[in-house]
Amino acid sequence: MVSRGFVLTAAIAFCGIASSLGAQSLLLQISPHAGDTLNVRMIQRVDISGTPTGCPTGYSGPRRNARVAPETRPCAQGSRQMTTIMEVFSRAVVHKTDRDGALVTAVTDSIRTSMSHDGGKSAPPVRVKTGIDDQIDMRVATDGGAEVIDADASDELRALFGQMPAMLSRKPVSPGDSWKRQMRIPIAGEAGAAGLVTATFQLDSIGRNGDIAYISMRGVLAQDHTDGTLSELSGTLKGSIQLDRRLAWITDMHAVIDATSTVQPPDGGTPMMVHTRVTQQLKAFRLR
Repeated sequence: MVSRGFVLTAAIAFCGIASSLGAQSLLLQISPHAGDTLNVRMIQRVDISGTPTGCPTGYSGPRRNARVAPETRPCAQGSRQMTTIMEVFSRAVVHKTDRDGALVTAVTDSIRTSMSHDGGKSAPPVRVKTGIDDQIDMRVATDGGAEVIDADASDELRALFGQMPAMLSRKPVSPGDSWKRQMRIPIAGEAGAAGLVTATFQLDSIGRNGDIAYISMRGVLAQDHTDGTLSELSGTLKGSIQLDRRLAWITDMHAVIDATSTVQPPDGGTPMMVHTRVTQQLKAFRLR
């Protein structure tokens, strides 16, 4: 006969083991298996609105009890809006892996785009022609950063695949732990200009018997003046990531970048206050 004291002691011991497993540090890495082929679908929506400086932008509400002045004609005539939606279907073919990352060929199967101006109805999506040249060789580091190593890659493919920032911690982390990363992003409306994102990532939880790591991210944007540009930029970043630890690949990501910048037109006209909102969704799964 098992004593009541033994049962209580066993229960306490089991709870202690479960607690230690829950607090165990995990190394979150991009490290797929050689021979894997992953289907990747990315949808990106970019909403850009430009208003001459000094005109109401609609992104900061009026003060309480303040009388809202009607928009003047020059402001109304000078305002511009544009929305671009891009949908990319691609495959990531893993050739080999080592302790530093993986050698991957990204093959673009199809790209669809649509665009609308000044609040008009979006045009039907247009499929961009793809072919045998629409592939690029990359080195993907274990922390998620990507480097294009294909000397013959087009500028379009370099822009599409070569800006993946390092997002994962290089050290083991436990649920609740956070880490910081800095990354550069292009500023819409000003060629060559870039913003600096300081982002905080947090491992929120582990699910599916330890297979899925749920990560949240948030950050702030500031102007990166190392390129010699003078634009003023501010904004925020927020989103979520799901890392499949068994597949060793990010299988789900949602990110929203909200930024406001002051851009000087090339013709020397009135500076524009440009508001940009980028919404990006990515899903990946292994081909069976």
